[in-house]
Amino acid sequence: MECAKWVERVQAAQSRRTPEEWEAARARCEQARQTTASYRKCKAVKGHSIRSRALAVEGLRQMSEVASPQDHMAVQARWKSAQAVSRSRQETQYAKCSKALSTLPEGNAAAAEVFSDADEEEEQAMVEVAGLVGAQNVQDMVSAGTEGLPSVAAVPVQPVGGHRGRASSGGGGAVEGLLAQLRKEPANEEECAAKFQLYEGYASEVEEMRGTLLRFHEETRPTVPEPVAKDMDKHVHGIDSQEAMGIPDNHRDWFVWHMMRQAERNNQKMAGILEGFEKKLEFLAANDQKECPICLDDFTPAGPHAAETLGCCHKVCRDCWDSWTAVTNNRPFCPLCRHDAFLGVVAQASSAPGAPVGGAESDSD
Repeated sequence: MECAKWVERVQAAQSRRTPEEWEAARARCEQARQTTASYRKCKAVKGHSIRSRALAVEGLRQMSEVASPQDHMAVQARWKSAQAVSRSRQETQYAKCSKALSTLPEGNAAAAEVFSDADEEEEQAMVEVAGLVGAQNVQDMVSAGTEGLPSVAAVPVQPVGGHRGRASSGGGGAVEGLLAQLRKEPANEEECAAKFQLYEGYASEVEEMRGTLLRFHEETRPTVPEPVAKDMDKHVHGIDSQEAMGIPDNHRDWFVWHMMRQAERNNQKMAGILEGFEKKLEFLAANDQKECPICLDDFTPAGPHAAETLGCCHKVCRDCWDSWTAVTNNRPFCPLCRHDAFLGVVAQASSAPGAPVGGAESDSD
């Protein structure tokens, strides 16, 4: 009975739209779709930047607490493994978002699970890499990774072997303090090699992240309003305005300290830029599409008319998606990607109320 009422409401709403109004609504939905995917891509890249920074600091912390050559190399090996997993996480999420945008309207399924709880996913990623590197507390790693960022919100985390807490966005100079141990070149050859390899790997990751950030900016720029694009340009160009990596002539510090310190500063700057992009894109995504394109009701922050983001990045209200799922016998597809097919199924349901509608292809397959 509820589904029948929903079908009637949708048919009435759709009949009120002229073809021109529908095309304008479709354009708004596509804009929101692009922006939402860009927002999630940005979040994935920033998450890897924060994890990389946290892992480097954790590696240095552990090296400061061990003495044997074997222990130093073991720390470096654990760091390398955790760093690879973090990078893989970012690449997987980035690819999923790209796949969601490239899915054709006639395709069977969009990229599923792209828009699950992103904060929870980032928490899980940090917990995973913390376990691989052998950290005792995930909160400390989050604090190190976000130290110095202008306005990173506190992230709820589950410490390894502890209770859920909330990490602060700053560590009171913890990063600089741990970098200080690199001022003096180690007398032990194995420790020297381990610390150099950690620096070399971290610097390589920072350079790779720079390339990813530039690629992300190139992909995103055409999809956002021109004033936003120009502001993004300014910040991206600022990456290369940093002082070149170099060793001051009047210093006797180990060169690795200067190089690691510069790599760390570059990573911090990129994370800050990504944070700013993320906030802009989140705002644009929330405001590009204010109404459900199916029932034409405005989205609400919560409840039955809250926006539900599908795997293809389109948004419909929760009530419409739940009703649509029931009408299609738990095999829904995106009503915007395949709008004509959607209207056909609604018409079929209207002519035979209560009968299950077959042949639909689910977006979650």
